[in-house]
Formats: sequence, C-alpha cells, structure tokens
Amino acid sequence: MRLPLLLLLLLLVLSPSPQAKAAEPEFPLTEDSKPRADVPKGEMIKDTYTSAGDIFPGTQREYQLYIPHGLDRSKPVAFMVFQDGVIYQAPVVFDNLIARKDIPPLIGVFIKPGVVPAANENALPRFNRSYEYDSIADNYSRFLIEEFLPAIEKKHGIKLSTDPNDAAISGNSSGGIAAFMVAWHHPDRFRRVFTGVGTYVGIHGGDRLPVLVRKLEPKPIRIFLQSGTGDNNLYCGDWWMANQMMERSFSWAGYEVNHAWGEGGHNGKHATQIFPDVLRWLWKDWQTNEEIKANAKGESKWKGYEVLVEGHSWTEVPASGGPFRWEHMVANSKGNVIAWGTSAPEWTFVEFDTKGKSRKLDLPVEAPRAVVWTHDDTMVVLSGNPNKRKLVLFKVGADGKAAKWAEGIGGYPDNMVMTHDGTLYCSDGTWLAGVKPSGEVFDATGIMDVHISSLALSPDQTQLYTISSSVSGAADAWKIQGDGKVSDRQHGFYQLEGGGYASNPCVDQEGRFYTATGEGVEVCDQAGRVNFIIATPEPPGCICFGGKDLSELFIACGDKIYKRPMKVRGVVSGQMPPIKPAAPKL
Repeated sequence: MRLPLLLLLLLLVLSPSPQAKAAEPEFPLTEDSKPRADVPKGEMIKDTYTSAGDIFPGTQREYQLYIPHGLDRSKPVAFMVFQDGVIYQAPVVFDNLIARKDIPPLIGVFIKPGVVPAANENALPRFNRSYEYDSIADNYSRFLIEEFLPAIEKKHGIKLSTDPNDAAISGNSSGGIAAFMVAWHHPDRFRRVFTGVGTYVGIHGGDRLPVLVRKLEPKPIRIFLQSGTGDNNLYCGDWWMANQMMERSFSWAGYEVNHAWGEGGHNGKHATQIFPDVLRWLWKDWQTNEEIKANAKGESKWKGYEVLVEGHSWTEVPASGGPFRWEHMVANSKGNVIAWGTSAPEWTFVEFDTKGKSRKLDLPVEAPRAVVWTHDDTMVVLSGNPNKRKLVLFKVGADGKAAKWAEGIGGYPDNMVMTHDGTLYCSDGTWLAGVKPSGEVFDATGIMDVHISSLALSPDQTQLYTISSSVSGAADAWKIQGDGKVSDRQHGFYQLEGGGYASNPCVDQEGRFYTATGEGVEVCDQAGRVNFIIATPEPPGCICFGGKDLSELFIACGDKIYKRPMKVRGVVSGQMPPIKPAAPKL
C-alpha cells in the first residue's frame, strides 16, 4: 500500500498546476532565414527622418533600407514596407528568396514609429507608436504615402513602383494593424499584406474592423494573418480571438486570405519562422501580369452586390468639375440630375441629362436655393435673399415663367422634399416647415430646435427621414399624419457606422436608405440597420438616384460628381406615386 501512495504523491508534485501557463513552443528558423555564402547580399542603409509635414509634426524616426543586389535605380521597383524597423529576419530572407526568384527584386523599407524628443533631461519624449499604429484613421497611411516614401525616394535616388500590385506591407502587433490599415485606406498603392499577432482590438478602433470588413465594399487586398493561443488577452481585447474574427470576416467578404495559427505568445517568433513561406504566397504571381482583385473568385457574401452592377465602378460625370463645392443634388422622373453649389454671392444650378450633357440653369427667380418637382412635372423653386430673411416658393411652368406659390418660410433652408399629393417639407436646421398644396405654410412638428439638416421620404411616402444637425452619425424617422404634420419621431432610427457627419439621404424602390458619410455611402434596410457601405473615390457630400430609369447612383465629392450603375431603381421626390416595399429580412 505504501508504494502506490508514494507514486500518487510523486505525481501530484510533478504535475503542472492548472493555473500554470504552458511553455511556449519553439519556432526554429528554416534555411530560408539563414545567411548563405553563395547568395548575393543586398545593401543596408541606415538613416533618420524628421517630419516636415503636418500629419505627425515634430516627430523623428529611424529607418533602414534594403537595396537588392544589382538594383537598377533608374527603373521603378517593387517594395515592401515594415513597421517597427527590421523584423522577421527580412533582409536575409530577401537575399535568399530573390536569388531563387521566389519573389521579385524588391526594396525593403524598415521604418520605426515617430518620437517627439523630450524638452529637457527631466522630461519624457512623446512616443507616437500607438497613436500612429493603432488608429483605424488614415493619418499613418497618408504620412507614409504622401510624405515619407517620396522623401526617401528623393534622398536615396530610388524609384518605388506606383503599381499597387508591386507594393507589400507588413508589421507585428500594433505594426500589424498599421500595415493593414495602410492597404485598407489605399488599395490603389498597397495590395499585399502580412500581419503577425495583429492588434485588431479596442485601442483606437481596431475592434470595429471585423464588422467593417463585412460591411464595406470588398477591396483588392491579399492578406496573411498569424496569431496563437498564447497571444495577448488584455483590457482592450483578446488578440487571438480578434485575429480569428478578422480571418472569418475576410473569408466571408471574398478576400484572398491565408493564415497560420499556433500556440505562441504575443511576439514575433512564429511570424519569423513562417515569413519565407508567407512571402512566397503573397508574391506567388509576381512573374505574371495578374492583378490582385476584389472578390476575384466571386464568392463574396457582401450585401452590396444585391444592388451594385458588378464589374462597374464610379465614373466622373463629364463637366462636373467646378470652381465650387456641390452641396445638393436632386433628380426628376426623366433621370436628369440637378446639382447646385455656392458660387458667391448666389447658388449655381447645373443640369446633367441622361445623355451626358450638362447646362447651367438660369432660374427665373431671385436667389434660388433649392428645387423639386410636382407630380405634373412642374418645377418648384425655393427663393430667398438671406440678407432679407425672406424666402418664397415659386412654381415654374413649361413656359419658364415663375408664379408665387407660398411664402413665410424662415431661416435658410436649401433642400426640400415633396409628396405625390403636393405637400412639401423643408428645414433650415431649427424647425421643419410644411407647405400644403394650397400654399399654406405650417409648422410640421410643433417642436422648436428640431435640428434637421436634410430630408428624404420613404418609398410609400408615409415616413419622413431626417438627418440630425446636432447628433452625428444618425438619422431619425417620423410618421406623416393625414394633415401633413409629422409625429412619432424615432431618434437615431438609422444608426450609422461612421459616427461622424451624414447628409443628403435618398431611398430606392425596395426601401433601402442611402446617405453620404465619411465612410462612403452607407446603406440601411427598412429596419434601420446598416447592411453595407459603398466605397467612394472621396468622402461624398450628397447623393441621389438619377440616369435612365433612375438606375444610377450619383454622388458629389467636393467639386466633382460621380455616378455608378445600379441593379435597383431610385425614387424621386414629388413625381412618383407611393411604392410599398417588401418587409425587411435578416
């Protein structure tokens, strides 16, 4: 009996505690990561850079360049950017894989995060790493593309290719999310990405990315992810779970994604071990003319493909570029789009027809501010001189003559909507005015300071949707009563992803709600949920449906207007009878 008891005690002593952390596995390097005497070596250049721009002012940073053996500096060359300096044994791996032609001869750019030097010996420097790397904003990508890379090209006499298929970017931890965000914001410059133990957690918004990857229009990016069961699990999130969520989102959205999961911790050991194979995968087609494309296999589940015509993107509307910013757009039932913007001291109105022609509209009223059409194709023009605080509504007949319809609207409204029965709504940002077909002006809400900046009607014309000028990133829904007044306001019925500005909404005939935001065109279903976000060339200011059969979506971005073909049809205010859309689904 004594022997079994002694064995039991021995087992208890030698057994690991349930709370003991398992030892991290070893990740031995392969021969591809070890120097070889028979392989030509690239040149390493060390230098420093002090920011001359206004994105990260006052920052200083170290960087190194890898120049491949025999580089012809007169020609554009492929390149790969690394955050946090030299990592993953990259220079050695480059030597070996370039010699075997597994990857193209490329320049390595190893850049460290910025530091603002301490004011004196008793002060700390400002360490910019988290500010630059962990943010999902485009500050770091702009710094890299607009400031840093051009500066080192000029200083070192190199030419980095401007073909995004020739550019890769990588990083570990916070450097990983930084690398991905550069490609995310600028797939026109970077399309090959590797992230090791990427910080896709809630530090500066990274926890939003698994959802945004699903909602935003798929981008032409090839990405490899690495993480492990021993990765960080901190106040801001679980790295191991976050990386798996990112991989699932990429797969769902149709990205070309690969991954390596292991049992390692929050370090670069596993990533360094697999780096040669990662490079082979990222650059597998480098000797062909094949481009990295969005949804190349057609397997994306992105909901935007329900409304967009695949294979088509935004095209600039001819003659839309002007010396001023387009502020508003509407269309009539013919599909002609009227856009207007400020051209001091008055607004300028331009009509773009369905055949690609444009003309300036000389409206027969003083100081026109907005237009809309009635069901019988009569144009309604809001007129008023802001200096006189007097606004009048005119109806312009087929003969081009204007007849006063209503007056007494205060403030400075510059957009309006109309129902098929002739009731008009407009807002100056503080109150919502209604105008009956008789021309009688009434307070549509009975509420002062409603803070409405722009309007849209539901397809069935029983609800009024309003963008709030006081609550960012949200739109409200109101019920239109029989007398024209609105009630039952639902604050934030449409809660938008961007969280910033939103403006100039419109709807399609199936009931989707479209609005311009800093993220692009956000599209909600009738239940108020953002289903998808359409990427735009620049942040849009206003949107509307137009073109033949109202089958094109128009956006105004600053002084330019773009359009894109759609599978769905839009709704124009005033001219179309109510349309009952189908009920929303999951």
